Amino acid sequence: MEKSYSVKNGMAAAGIGGIIAGAVMIIPMMGMMSMMNLPADLFSTIVGITVGKPQESAAMTGMTLHFVPSILIGLIFGVIISSSKLAITGFKKGISLGIAAGIVSFVVLFIPMMMTVMPPAMLQLMQMMNPGASQETIMSQLQSMQPMLLGGSLAAHIVYGAVLGTITTAILRKRIQKIQIR
Repeated sequence: MEKSYSVKNGMAAAGIGGIIAGAVMIIPMMGMMSMMNLPADLFSTIVGITVGKPQESAAMTGMTLHFVPSILIGLIFGVIISSSKLAITGFKKGISLGIAAGIVSFVVLFIPMMMTVMPPAMLQLMQMMNPGASQETIMSQLQSMQPMLLGGSLAAHIVYGAVLGTITTAILRKRIQKIQIR
């Protein structure tokens, strides 16, 4: 596949890819939480609490907010892959570039959020789940979860990137085929 798509088409394809990848990414995130004997919607609940929502409605808000960076990363990816040097020429390159985007988003967005914004909300939720536990005990539990949370989150971002690259490539291939038929 030769590059014959505009920035607009790259952004449109990758924007759709970002939405789908964000939805697929939720599966490993929920699975990781369940493996740790935590509520499957814990991540989205934490995100919702960080923006001031009460625990009862925090999960839906957090899930909705999860799609904002998913779409923005997709749109940025669409601009980047529209340059001639990084143009997607096939699935191998599309998936590779998508995975790179997923890893960059993990490093640039997730890790800073995990280290600054999320700990107070995580502490609050853990205190609600274990009302008799001391803050010291809860902090120790949270620290012991860090490797699993970081590893699982990295894996989820790699899944995001692979899906982003796959969907974007498929849409662009279809678009290029339509152009060639005309």
